[in-house]
Amino acid sequence: MNNQRGKRVLITRFIIVLASICFVQNLVADEPVFSIDVTLDLGEDIGQSFGSVFEAQDVAGNGIIGAGFADVYNTQFRNDRHVLQFYVKPDKTARRKHTITRLPFPGLGTGAYLFDLDQSLYAWDDSEGLRVRKLNDDLKTWSIADDIVRGGVRRGDGLIRVGNGILSYSLDGVYFDDKQILAPAKSGYYYKFYYANGRLFFYHRTTENGEESTVIKCAPWKPGQKHVDIKQVETSKTNYPRSSSFVWAQLGNQVITVCNYGGVHVFKDGKWEIILEGSDQTSFQIYSAVNYKDILYLAQYPTGHLFEYDGQTLSHKKDWPPKSPVVSPSAREAQTTTIYRGELLVGVWPWAEIWRLNGDDQVWQFLGRAFTHPEPHNKTVHPYEEFAEQHNLVLNSWGQRVTGMSAIGSDLFLSTSSKGLYVWKDEYMFLTQSQREEYGSVLKLNMDGNLAASINWTGKPLDLSFKLYKSRLEIWQDGALIGKTSHEVDLSVLSGLSQMHLGQGCFGKSPGEVALSRN
Repeated sequence: MNNQRGKRVLITRFIIVLASICFVQNLVADEPVFSIDVTLDLGEDIGQSFGSVFEAQDVAGNGIIGAGFADVYNTQFRNDRHVLQFYVKPDKTARRKHTITRLPFPGLGTGAYLFDLDQSLYAWDDSEGLRVRKLNDDLKTWSIADDIVRGGVRRGDGLIRVGNGILSYSLDGVYFDDKQILAPAKSGYYYKFYYANGRLFFYHRTTENGEESTVIKCAPWKPGQKHVDIKQVETSKTNYPRSSSFVWAQLGNQVITVCNYGGVHVFKDGKWEIILEGSDQTSFQIYSAVNYKDILYLAQYPTGHLFEYDGQTLSHKKDWPPKSPVVSPSAREAQTTTIYRGELLVGVWPWAEIWRLNGDDQVWQFLGRAFTHPEPHNKTVHPYEEFAEQHNLVLNSWGQRVTGMSAIGSDLFLSTSSKGLYVWKDEYMFLTQSQREEYGSVLKLNMDGNLAASINWTGKPLDLSFKLYKSRLEIWQDGALIGKTSHEVDLSVLSGLSQMHLGQGCFGKSPGEVALSRN
């Protein structure tokens, strides 16, 4: 189907959908109120961001119903790129409603970081060895999964699905479906890996004559190739010998990493470029990145705000998000980001604040904190500074982080941590056992109207169907149901729809081809 004919068919079908919405209250439960069938051709999976599938908007251009893939990196881990979200937003009043439930303690230390794979959730820490716990289907118990990555999961290690295989990376090397494609470095070590746009990216630290140095590298590799072509490596030198990173990201054909000293390195057009030099005199650290509406948002310390990168310039989004009025404005860190129900969410240190952006009017809503204690205040910058001092710890040791955000099914799972990943000691008697277990806990946030499901990679164009019923959401792939959930959204919100976009929306532009299926 050519593009012009596809657009005409799209408009015709959309008008039919709009006409049917007027009778939404009279529809029976088994008749979809809204449905759309598309063919999504993503081409070869080379680590790219998959972006939006479709978005239906009101007359002002606000997305009401849509689908797409969030590509997020939160401090330690990249989310599962193959998770497809389908959402419908309630009206503005109902949109503010949410619930937060704390799950049983994973049994780690004072912190946990999340990653997800194939709609399974994992919590990680390294306070006593390299520990990974998998959340069981009952959402009440955890299983040991320490060996999910060869050699254990260290900081900067991990695994993602690429095509129908698993790419894993650690100090023991990089493996694709258990076959080594990159051996450990012969000198020094490789760490902080990332795969995007057909290249493997990583940091390389070496020591020569007693002096350390760190460079950032990338080299070509695609599934089907036996080894990373290290001879074609492209290198960017860092200013400081012990440079590392908390984040990788991509925007279109560009790949971005930010060093812990603030250097912003961008790989584009086959070469590296530094758009912001690092400095040990000024603190500038990025802890998370998300592509939202074709802008790359970077979560920063010490403002606690987002910075935006449009592919050319990096700029500060002041008061994105704002702060709770009762806490100090100092030393704030936006640490986690994601897209959930088509909306941008951010977690902020040191009081574990959770913020949601209402995209219609660009106003932030405070969803609450991931901790119940202590009562927020501005007498100190961080929680429990007096007890940190009492135990000869750094003052911000008991600051409160939101460390992970993973969409699974209808929910968004969050994790928490103290500043570092510590072992609990008996002398920390200023907290009760239940208060202790809020550090390193996992929570479930629910906002009505979202469904996440994993696609099944076939190497062929995907036939996707999105069905919205009066009380449920469904996603179908190639004729099989891959996800469903209930909802209570008042579907009269659909009466305001006026325009539809394929391959565009809140998840960013799709790099593939999206067309209406010929049904």
